[in-house]
Amino acid sequence: MPVSQPVEIFVAGTGCVPVGKHPLGSGRALAAEAAVAALEDVGATFRDVDATFAGVALPSSPWAVHVAKDLGLTGKPVFQLFNASASGLAAVHAAISAIRAGEANVVLVLGYDVPANDEDPLAAQGFLPPPALFALWAQRRMVERGTRPEHFALVAAKNWNYARSQPHAARRADHEVTVDEILGSKMIAEPMTAMMCTPWVFGAAALVLASREGLKRLPGLRWPLSRIDSSEAQSEVYAGPGHVIEGQVVGPPEITRTTITAALRKAGRDIKDVDIVQVHDAFAVEELVYYELLGFSKPGETEALVEAGAFGPGSRAAFGLPEFSTDGGLIGRGHPAGPSGIFQHIESLRRFREHGDQLGICHLLGAGSTCITQIVSRADG
Repeated sequence: MPVSQPVEIFVAGTGCVPVGKHPLGSGRALAAEAAVAALEDVGATFRDVDATFAGVALPSSPWAVHVAKDLGLTGKPVFQLFNASASGLAAVHAAISAIRAGEANVVLVLGYDVPANDEDPLAAQGFLPPPALFALWAQRRMVERGTRPEHFALVAAKNWNYARSQPHAARRADHEVTVDEILGSKMIAEPMTAMMCTPWVFGAAALVLASREGLKRLPGLRWPLSRIDSSEAQSEVYAGPGHVIEGQVVGPPEITRTTITAALRKAGRDIKDVDIVQVHDAFAVEELVYYELLGFSKPGETEALVEAGAFGPGSRAAFGLPEFSTDGGLIGRGHPAGPSGIFQHIESLRRFREHGDQLGICHLLGAGSTCITQIVSRADG
């Protein structure tokens, strides 16, 4: 009996609204706007969609079924997933499963968050405020590795400057942002200054995912596309020193290494071939940690690589290392929660089309200690 080939899944269309301080209660309209933009990108309408999956993080953001009603009454299934910062990638993960199960060929994936009221999603859950948690990461690294605030500022400046060219980014500086500017911004939780931290913003973004069969139903299709080669989701597997069981923001850093390693293995790809990486970089210290966890640098070497310009523009040619957070990431583009993973896929497709990159990683962590990673590659037809 012949062996069946795995179902190929493509990011065919994208759409979004800018990340920023949108009016409370506007989430339903913004989600619909992003959805229509993604469908128009491939010449489709909502009636061409077999299922809708939405990733939402904030409790009072609108229900996905209400957004679907605004798009049209089609009778097709609508699913809503809550997974904190990783909600967008969770929606993509679920959509992939539906396509591979043969239940859909064209899927609309939404990510959005605009609350209906001035809620504080962390206050009722007793979390250590994220800036304080990541400041502790930074302080520990400074003691153990000799990292200086300037190194965090170098990472943040890179991301701010990537964001300058992104029309949907929350932080679009009108000049090249400097390390001194980052260091001189308001101190939030030492050593994390305001410009080293993600801003509190909202937004909406959408993808049209399709199998190869589904691509035939999209008359506005433009190659190249982004192919999702694998998706891996994990939660914690052990409790180490200083581990917090309840109220954790992102869990142990090692969950990033295990999830990305598993995703690469599923995709049959090697970490050495990765050109671009989109990560959960809400605070500048995170990138430094992930460079090492993924094996791109060794402890004791990372800060010197950052000083030399690694992981920024031209990193592949100069150092043989990928570029990180190429649309500004959570610091520069902003972190509207539900849409953040969708924006990572939008950026990966842009890089495949405009820069010729071949292989990328989309990675996010969700509060309560979950991690989702997807491996994407350029598909030329």
